[in-house]
Amino acid sequence: MTDPMSATELSPLDQIRLAEAEITRKVVTAREKSENAVTEAQAQAVLLKKQAHESGTREGQIRNKKTVSRAEEEARTIVEHALSLAADLRRSGQSRMNSAIQEAVSIVLGLMGEGEMPNEP
Repeated sequence: MTDPMSATELSPLDQIRLAEAEITRKVVTAREKSENAVTEAQAQAVLLKKQAHESGTREGQIRNKKTVSRAEEEARTIVEHALSLAADLRRSGQSRMNSAIQEAVSIVLGLMGEGEMPNEP
């Protein structure tokens, strides 16, 4: 049998084929590394997007609670003011009603002589 030829004893075509095989192996390795890097970057992007969504949701809920709390406080203030105003109007109306009744009684008593009954023929 013949001994295998060393790289320097190979024909130029066989040397080119060996170089092509080596370059192909390097290209495949580089492609695998880049695909792994892309997959890893995509996974990290998904994780970051999820974290950002959760963070945004939490911040939105906090803002919403603050807004609702402020609105409830404003509503309480408005209701308290309205109740106070209603009480003032009620007191004023009652006072005016008492005055109106006294004035009506005075008018009726002033128009009639003493001892006369209203609506007598």
